[in-house]
Amino acid sequence: MTPSERRAIDAAEGMETPPGYTGWTAAEKHAWLWETLVVGTVPAEPWLPPLVLPFQQQPVAEAGIALRSSQLEKAITRTSDVMEPGRPKLIHARGSVAMVELATDDRSPYTGLLAPPEAGGGCTGLIRMSMVQKPSGKKSHIPGFGLKLLIDGHESADLLAMNHTVGQGRDFDMFSNTMTNDLTETHSEIRTAQRLMARLFNRVSDEPRRLTAQHLVARRNDGAPVTDPVTPLRLVFRPTAEAKKIFKGRSDVDFRRVLADVDPGTPLYAVDGENGAADERTVDPIGVIRTTGAFVSSPGGDRLFFRHVQDEAAPPSAPR
Repeated sequence: MTPSERRAIDAAEGMETPPGYTGWTAAEKHAWLWETLVVGTVPAEPWLPPLVLPFQQQPVAEAGIALRSSQLEKAITRTSDVMEPGRPKLIHARGSVAMVELATDDRSPYTGLLAPPEAGGGCTGLIRMSMVQKPSGKKSHIPGFGLKLLIDGHESADLLAMNHTVGQGRDFDMFSNTMTNDLTETHSEIRTAQRLMARLFNRVSDEPRRLTAQHLVARRNDGAPVTDPVTPLRLVFRPTAEAKKIFKGRSDVDFRRVLADVDPGTPLYAVDGENGAADERTVDPIGVIRTTGAFVSSPGGDRLFFRHVQDEAAPPSAPR
């Protein structure tokens, strides 16, 4: 590790959001996160640290988090946009971040950030694409992303999505499959680390595999509360035709290098809301997630925090 990289890591690990940050406008928060946290911590040398497995980066500190329920609960209760100083990421340790916008569809039946534009839907934010852990041997590649949507004067609305915890074999294309925030469908874990993390999170959540979308429908992008929120049962992110070209012919290249070549303005995912049982689901168009800047890998980008938001008393789903 070079001195420049060490300084960048140390600076990023000690960062916290400024006083009064939550009350800032979405544009102000967007600028600070991007310019100070993500781009502002890029070392003088190119930043591409090695991918790591859970409990390999800082094994003692990571074990301390995993073994204490009070520490695990912070994944659910912490609302800051930045990791707690000095706290390592157990999973998704390395990633690449881009500025994005959620452009909503006039046909969306939902409220809040998922509503049509004239109803306060759509917003700016950040996407951080990563792998659950380093691929090794014949083990599966498991891509995922964290999405941080910014709201004027209020906490950010975070979402995490994956194609499934069983992964996609030796397919290294980040955009091969749809992603969702609901991973409750029956499946079996394939790695010891995954089985361990599942058991650990079961200690602090009744349904750790299902991350809600309720917080996305409760406020407009200007921070105004929604009187009668309407939410989808789950969100589905479908890679666009443009996204499916990104990894073509580059499956053997580190995903962070590939993402660095994505042009600003590229639509990554079409977003749909789904309701109903698996065999009779209805699908509603919500919008598209589009990049508004380039992907960047940095120590600060790896310090972004994405809350695992759990269900509360469920608001009604979209009317039929």
